[in-house]
Amino acid sequence: MDKNINKDLSQKIEKIESILGNEKKIAVAYSGGVDSTFLLFIAGKTLGAENVMAVTGNSFTIPGREIEFCKKKTSEFGIKHIIVRTKEYLDESYLKNDYLRCYFCKIALFKTIRPYIPDGYKLSVGTNAEDEANFKDRPGMKAEKEFNVLSPLKEAGFFKNDIRNASKFFGLDTWDKPQMACLASRIPFGNIVTEEKIKMVERAEDLLRQNGFGEIRVRHYGKLAKIEVPIEQINNLMQYKSLSDIILKIKEIGFKTVAVDIEGINHSGLNL
Repeated sequence: MDKNINKDLSQKIEKIESILGNEKKIAVAYSGGVDSTFLLFIAGKTLGAENVMAVTGNSFTIPGREIEFCKKKTSEFGIKHIIVRTKEYLDESYLKNDYLRCYFCKIALFKTIRPYIPDGYKLSVGTNAEDEANFKDRPGMKAEKEFNVLSPLKEAGFFKNDIRNASKFFGLDTWDKPQMACLASRIPFGNIVTEEKIKMVERAEDLLRQNGFGEIRVRHYGKLAKIEVPIEQINNLMQYKSLSDIILKIKEIGFKTVAVDIEGINHSGLNL
C-alpha cells in the first residue's frame, strides 16, 4: 500500500480486499452514500467490475437527486446497476413510524431486490464498524442479520473516518459528501409517514441546498418545519442574507411556521 496512507488504514484496506476476494461476486445494496460508494468502488477494484453489481431501492423516501447520483457513479465505475421500486408504503407496520420503522424498511428492501440478484452473488451492505459500536440495537441491523447479508466494511473494522480517508486516498469525490439519511427520518416517531409529508421535506431541503447549505435536515412537525444544520453553520444560516426569502418559500410548500434548531443536527438517535 502507498506510503502516504497510515498503517492502520492500509491494513483495513487489505482486510476488506481479502473479505471481498473470498466472495468472488458481490451485489451491493447501493444508496449513493459515502459508505456504499466506497464499498462499491473497492469491490470493483478487488473483483473486477464484471463481478460486481449495484442494486438501488427506489423508495419514495429517497430524494430523486440521490437516485441520479447512483446512476452517475455506477456508470463511472463501469458496474451494472439495477434500480427497483420498493413498496414499504404498503406495509402498515412501516407507515405507523415507530421504533421499528427502519427494520420494516430494510425487510421491504431486501425482499424486493433479492430476486434481481443472480445466483453466486453475495448481497452486501455498507454498514460500518461505527454503526455496530454506536447503534448495535438499530432495527435495520436486525433485518441485515435475518437476511444474512455481508457487511464487509464492518467486518474489516472501518469506522466512518476510515471510509472518508480511504475514499479520499483513492480519489473518490464522495469522501466529504454530507451524511444522508432517508427522508422518513425527518418525521418524528409516532407520526404516520405519508408521501405528501416526504415531498414537503424534500422540497424544503432542496431549497436550502440550492442556497449553499450541504448537510441539512428539515424535520416535519405537522405545520412546523424545523431546520437543522451542523452547529458550526448555525450563525451562517441565521445571518444568511436570503433567509427571509427561504422561510417564505418553505411556508409556500405548506408549512405555517419555520424554526431553526440552535442545538444543530443530532446524529445520536435513530432519526438521524
